[in-house]
Amino acid sequence: MSVFERKLQTMLFFLILYSALYTLAFLVYLPFYLARSRKQGRKLHLLERAGWAVGSPVGARPSLPAQKRRIWIQAVSVGEVNVIKPLVEALRPDFDICVSTTTETGQVLARKLYPDDHVFYFPLDWGWLCRRFLRIIQPSLVLLAETEIWPNLLFQASRAGIPVLLVNGRISDRSFGRYRRIRLLLVPALRLIRTLCMQSKQDKQRIIDLGAPPDRVIRVGNLKYDYELKADSQKQLIVHRLAAILRPDPSALLWVCGSTREEEEVQLAEVFVGLKRDFPSLRWLVAPRHTHRAAEVIGVLANRGLNPVLRSNLDSDKGSPDVVVLDTIGELAHLYQLADLVFIGGSLVPWGGHNIIEAANFGKPITFGPYMQNFREIADTFLAAYAAIQVSGQDELMQRSRDLLQDAAARKWIGGNARRVVRENQGAVKHTVEVVRGVLPKDHQH
Repeated sequence: MSVFERKLQTMLFFLILYSALYTLAFLVYLPFYLARSRKQGRKLHLLERAGWAVGSPVGARPSLPAQKRRIWIQAVSVGEVNVIKPLVEALRPDFDICVSTTTETGQVLARKLYPDDHVFYFPLDWGWLCRRFLRIIQPSLVLLAETEIWPNLLFQASRAGIPVLLVNGRISDRSFGRYRRIRLLLVPALRLIRTLCMQSKQDKQRIIDLGAPPDRVIRVGNLKYDYELKADSQKQLIVHRLAAILRPDPSALLWVCGSTREEEEVQLAEVFVGLKRDFPSLRWLVAPRHTHRAAEVIGVLANRGLNPVLRSNLDSDKGSPDVVVLDTIGELAHLYQLADLVFIGGSLVPWGGHNIIEAANFGKPITFGPYMQNFREIADTFLAAYAAIQVSGQDELMQRSRDLLQDAAARKWIGGNARRVVRENQGAVKHTVEVVRGVLPKDHQH
C-alpha cells in the first residue's frame, strides 16, 4: 500500500468515526437545544442548515449566480460577523461574497451588514450536505473565521479542489484544553486547511501543538484592530436620539457595560448603586451579550431596587431613566461613543472577556475584570500601554470607576492611549488579503 493510499484510508476512517459521533451527539442533544431555544424564544433554523428551506442557498434556487469568483466566509455569530466586516469590504471589489452564520443573532446582523451579499445559515456538518452546499455555492475559496474546524466540510472542499483558509484564527485557553483531549481526531482535519492565519504568537504555537503543519501556519495579527465603524446615518440618528435621553444635560455621566454575562449583572448593579451615591447624575447602559436575556436582566436589576427600562421601550417624552438595558442588535458599537466610562463584560465572571476594540476606537477609558483569557494578548497590549485598567473584582471596580468618574483628565488620557493602541496594531486585513490572493490559482485572480 502506497503512502497516499494509507493517508486516504486513515482519513476515511477518521471521517466515518467523526460522522458517527457527530450524528450521535446531534440526536442526543437535539431535544435539549430545542427546549432551550423555545424557552429563550429563539429558533435553531435546522431546515435552513439542512438545505430544506428558502433561507438556505440550496433551498432557494438550483445555483447562486455569480458575476465574479466567489468566496464563502463562515462567521459563527455576532462577534465573528462584526470582525470580518473590514475583510469583506476589502475583498468585495474583486470577489462575489457569501457569508454564512451558525446562530440566529449572527444571521440577523449579517443580513444588516451585508445586504448586497449572499447570506445564509451554515450547513450541518454531514458530508452529503456539505457537498451539496459546495456544489450550489461554487466558491473558489472558503474562509473559516476564528476557530471553525468542520471535518466533513474540509474534506468535501478538498475533494472538490476548493482551498480552505482559517482567518483571524485563535485558540482560547478553554478551547485549547478541549482540543487537546481530541487531538488525534483534529490532526487529519487541520491538515486539510491550506493556510492557517493566526492572531498571535500564542495562537500560532497552539494550533501547531494541536497538529497543524507548521509550514502552513502564519501570524497575521488580529482583524479586530482593523474594525472601523462606518458612517451610518440611521445609526447616528439613533445615537443622537439616545444621547438626549441618556445625557440630558452637560453634567450627566454615562457608564456603559458591554457584553455582560449571567451573574455579572448582579455585581455591576451593586457597583452602580454605590457610584450613584457619589455621582447623582450618573446613568447606566447595560448591554447583555445575548439580547434574548434582556428581560432576565431587567428582573435582576429590579430586584436590586433599580428601575431599568428596555432600550426598545425608551421614549424621550417619558424622561431620562437611570438604567437602560440594551435589547437591540447592532447598536452597542455605536453607543460606546456616548460613554464617559466603559466596562467590558464577561470579565468579572470566569467567562474570558470580550472585545475591547469597539470602545477603544472612540478613545474611551476602559475597565475590565480579572477574566480576560479569551483576549489575553489584546488585554496585555492595552495594559502595557496604559490604555485600559484591569480590576481584581467588584470592590476594586467600584474604587477605580469612582476615581475615573471624578477625574476627566485621567479619562481623556487613558482613552487617548486606547485609540493609539488600535491605530498602531492595524494591518491584519491587508496581510489576510495578500494570503487570499496567494492561495487562489492564477486563473482565479483578477
